[in-house]
Amino acid sequence: MIKRIIGLAAAACFVFASQAAPAQTKVHTESKTKQTGPGPNTTIKSEKIVGTVKEYEAGKKIKISGPNDKISSFDLDEAVRVDGAVTVGQMAQVEWTKESGRERVPVIAPLALGVQSSTVKTKPVASAAPAAGDDMHRKSEVTTHQPGPNVKTKTEVVVGTVKEYEPGKKIKVTGPNDKDVSFDLDGSVTINGAVAVGQRVKVEYTKGDLGNHVTVLSLVKGGKSR
Repeated sequence: MIKRIIGLAAAACFVFASQAAPAQTKVHTESKTKQTGPGPNTTIKSEKIVGTVKEYEAGKKIKISGPNDKISSFDLDEAVRVDGAVTVGQMAQVEWTKESGRERVPVIAPLALGVQSSTVKTKPVASAAPAAGDDMHRKSEVTTHQPGPNVKTKTEVVVGTVKEYEPGKKIKVTGPNDKDVSFDLDGSVTINGAVAVGQRVKVEYTKGDLGNHVTVLSLVKGGKSR
């Protein structure tokens, strides 16, 4: 009788532990960003993968299995920062960048078991605001691959001079290279300041599965530089 009770207790503990263990759902997110103005056009690619380490040679290379068991390989150099002991079979996060033709892995971070596996591919530029008087146009696109339908979100940020403005309806802004960009407005937009034709503004726009709209419209200090 005692053995039976112990056996039942052990089985119950096993079931509870199995239910408590988080599923390793794999997600793959890709994003691309391009920026024009001020100065030369800027493009920086980066990639972030969270998955299972398949091969690892310190200072030389790493292979990691991400969503859909897709294997990604990265060359390593001595500059890579490794936050812990990396071993084959464990979960880890790898960050990769490409700038001015140079590809490198700046960070490898081992993760605890049970962490969701994901891939983040980015093509971002610095998100800092341009200097006073400079125009800027930045576009970003993020696609998340996961169980179920993919989720895609586009964002756009324009800093320039208001050419046309109808509150609650639309705005047209002249950005870098005197290119006009138009946006429809709705009641959900957050407006920071009294916007009018001739003023400099920053328009933040989002397009995704939850709808397309300008999220923020803000005044920008400083006139356009000549």
